[in-house]
Amino acid sequence: MAKSPDTEGVERPVAAAERSLRILDAFAAEHRPLTLSDLADATGLFKSVILRYMISFEKLSYVRKLADGRYQLSVKAFQLGRAFENSLDQRELIEATMTQLRDSTGESVFLYVREGDNRMCLMGVDSPQSLRVSRKVGVHIPMDTTSISQVLRDFADGAPRGVAQAADLARYSVGAYDPLTSSISAPVFDRNGTLVGAIAVSGPIGRFDAESPENLAHIATMVQRLSSMLGFSDGA
Repeated sequence: MAKSPDTEGVERPVAAAERSLRILDAFAAEHRPLTLSDLADATGLFKSVILRYMISFEKLSYVRKLADGRYQLSVKAFQLGRAFENSLDQRELIEATMTQLRDSTGESVFLYVREGDNRMCLMGVDSPQSLRVSRKVGVHIPMDTTSISQVLRDFADGAPRGVAQAADLARYSVGAYDPLTSSISAPVFDRNGTLVGAIAVSGPIGRFDAESPENLAHIATMVQRLSSMLGFSDGA
């Protein structure tokens, strides 16, 4: 069947668009003003080619040229970033991950934040099982030795750099708040590496093994993916 003029070639990559995005990706990766040589190294394009794109980007306010000849992202790039940021429903992403954790572990999942000397339950997804851990949203509990409080303390200053394994971010506790329950918690970070809160999976000791390496790795990996969806990237 012959292709119509309107659709012919739609599936073929557009080289100019790909080059434009590769150049902009270089700025996103480096987080600093770049020279033509820097951009050439990052993209594999010739400096003469990049210069032509820079002229267009500068005209359209996506980059601006500094006095020393380097280039940095400008107002239009910032506006695109804000548009993307505003399009994300942070609560929806968090709830979706919490629901996935509830379904994969069979246990209740909570999001806690720190308020002074207390931890507050901000969100919760209860286990469907009759015997389960339950917390009222909005409840304040003094900071203690639970996995939740460990995370809120350990990552209060933001994301650590160069964590080799997701499980290294997880904390666990057994009987710390309730002698019959155990929990695994992991930190959620936003695009700036700021701690959003601690996501905790809690269940009865006899059913939920908080010391299991498999459980620690699974929960930490899921929460790490959530941080990525919120824009966090460990650039180490």
